[in-house]
Amino acid sequence: MLPSGPSIGHGWRRCAVQQWLIWPIFSLLIGCTPSIPLDPAATFSSRILDAGLASTDPWAGAHLMLAFPEANRLAAVRARWIGQIEDEEVQIPLHGADGHRGEQHPHLLLRTAAWVLPSTHTPHLKQRIERALAATPMPTHWKQINDLAWLVEAAAVLKLPATTATADADLATLARTLLDAVEQSDRVVHRCLEEGGRPDGSLGPEQSGTWAYTCGGLHLFSALVESVGAGYLSAADRLRLIDGLLLTTRRISWELQFRLDEEQRALAAGVSPRRAARHALLARMKLAGHGLDLFGRCRALDLLTAQQVELAVEQSLEAASQIQTRLLEVVDPQGKLLSAQTETQDRETWERTFGDGCHLLRGLRIWQANSARP
Repeated sequence: MLPSGPSIGHGWRRCAVQQWLIWPIFSLLIGCTPSIPLDPAATFSSRILDAGLASTDPWAGAHLMLAFPEANRLAAVRARWIGQIEDEEVQIPLHGADGHRGEQHPHLLLRTAAWVLPSTHTPHLKQRIERALAATPMPTHWKQINDLAWLVEAAAVLKLPATTATADADLATLARTLLDAVEQSDRVVHRCLEEGGRPDGSLGPEQSGTWAYTCGGLHLFSALVESVGAGYLSAADRLRLIDGLLLTTRRISWELQFRLDEEQRALAAGVSPRRAARHALLARMKLAGHGLDLFGRCRALDLLTAQQVELAVEQSLEAASQIQTRLLEVVDPQGKLLSAQTETQDRETWERTFGDGCHLLRGLRIWQANSARP
């Protein structure tokens, strides 16, 4: 059964959100010291920003710019990015030793650049995306589908034509391929919502459903939402996507509670309280951040109504507040998870904390920008 929550009106508790979550982020973006006392949201934002600036990894820079696209302290990072996009000799490396741990694909940088670089760099960026598409064949394996999300989204954000050529098809065909894949894998998600339980995501989509894909497939949905805005999907395909998005609103609400229940099961099994809390917190941070980003863009493009996303958004906002407080007071009061030592010695934990922390901040910003739409 889905978790229950109090109903909220069209105000979306905007005053509470702005005071508790948005102002500290905004203050960092404009480079000012908050006029209110430091609170968990401000400290959380500051830790994420400091950790990203201390890292030289392009993957970290991508996430940092998505979370803080206008921050004054990112001038050097932004300049390096412009150089990477404009230098024809630069090869963006595959991220991660195993190549399947997260948002590891070089196309992530193209997607980030599409969102955050000034429009003066758009022509050159479009050329790089067109070349990447021309070298991309139709996928024959689910992991290839996984890697398409960032490239399709980058093209959609810059409104490349649907007829833009790929190695053996076109851009619209790639978008429909993503939709076909996520529609099929969501059958497992639907079954879990009805019957309970959740696969761990370590197998392919036949067994693990949409959870097999990076960040539980939420990047695929983001690419598809932007594909609607770019005109890559037909009216019939748009309706198919809306069905998937409605299932995702149910899934976000359900899974946020599932992670809390999972923490209690871990405690009962003898797992240390801090370890159990860390696992639940990082999983919920990924869900809340990606969910708010996705639903904010759905509202921006009028794909879902305010009422359709209401419960999932309310619970994601509540989770965001809880996550920031709990990280600082319980899970990591000394800031070790985002330290340079953790980045070196326990890279995966550092990436989860930093990467999904950036997604949470971006999700809050995107939702706030679109929450008042009628």
